[in-house]
Amino acid sequence: MRNKSYRRAVTLIGADARSVFARNGENMKRIVVAIFFGLVAGAMCASGAFMAGILTFSAVNLIWVLLNRGVMGFAIGISGLKLHWAWNGIVVGLAVGSIFSYSLFMNVGLSALPVVNFFVNGLFGLMIEFFTTKVFKQPSPAAARA
Repeated sequence: MRNKSYRRAVTLIGADARSVFARNGENMKRIVVAIFFGLVAGAMCASGAFMAGILTFSAVNLIWVLLNRGVMGFAIGISGLKLHWAWNGIVVGLAVGSIFSYSLFMNVGLSALPVVNFFVNGLFGLMIEFFTTKVFKQPSPAAARA
């Protein structure tokens, strides 16, 4: 009796596993595309900050900006929030980018730069989500479940 129910559980897990693996391949494409556009956003952000004199050019600053935007892309790629794609990008961009804003606050003090950066993070999140979801047609995992 016990062995029979065990087989049943394995069969149910095995049947679900095929659909999970199919979805994981699609999710991995979304994650890779989102990380790529996160790095593109990081390159845009860093070049703008360096050219405007907001940040001094150094390898540490460049890596910090690229890492922050890459992590933002990763978070957008794996996000399972059941929000419209635009709001998903804005919310995740604000949440992940707030780390960068806090770092700016700790380094430059209370000025307009960390506050402006906080809201610009939402715009970069929206941009990453737009290119991931609309241009490259990689819907979020939450949209696939709905």
